[in-house]
Amino acid sequence: MHNQLSIPVYQVVGYKRAGKTTLMTSLIRYFSSTGMRVGTLKHHGHGGEPAVIKETDSYQHTEAGSLISAVQGEKQLHLTVNQKEKLALTDILPLYTFLPLDLLLIEGYKNASYPKIVLIREEADIHLLDRLSNIIAVGSWNMNNLHIKDHFTFSLQEMETSLPQLAKLMIGD
Repeated sequence: MHNQLSIPVYQVVGYKRAGKTTLMTSLIRYFSSTGMRVGTLKHHGHGGEPAVIKETDSYQHTEAGSLISAVQGEKQLHLTVNQKEKLALTDILPLYTFLPLDLLLIEGYKNASYPKIVLIREEADIHLLDRLSNIIAVGSWNMNNLHIKDHFTFSLQEMETSLPQLAKLMIGD
């Protein structure tokens, strides 16, 4: 997959309850505190649909058959795309080109080819390291799970101390 964006794109991947959202929010806070404009995309990989606010005008637009519905507030734009089939990551990423971003963090989409931070919840998850491409770092709640020499490793329990090193690995100085 070719990077369609002119900004760095990184993925945070792992199985359910591995700490993906915890790491994502820490990375967002870290990079935002440096003045970077961070965008995110989360893959809802557990089946079903993401939660929507029902009984709103924009929801009614979607229910009536609108392919795309947006609602603009004071400082937020909520966008809903009501497609008949699942959109590919390559179909979604062009939306981000219209925004003034410095970095895009993607939670999930394990099989995409962007640089990845893989999170290991338990030793049985280590097989992900053989299955996935473009791994730049590996994190775990339990460092006993990580006997890895090929990648930068970090503890999710001590993530705040690892963030500067992880950030440097991601975007340099």
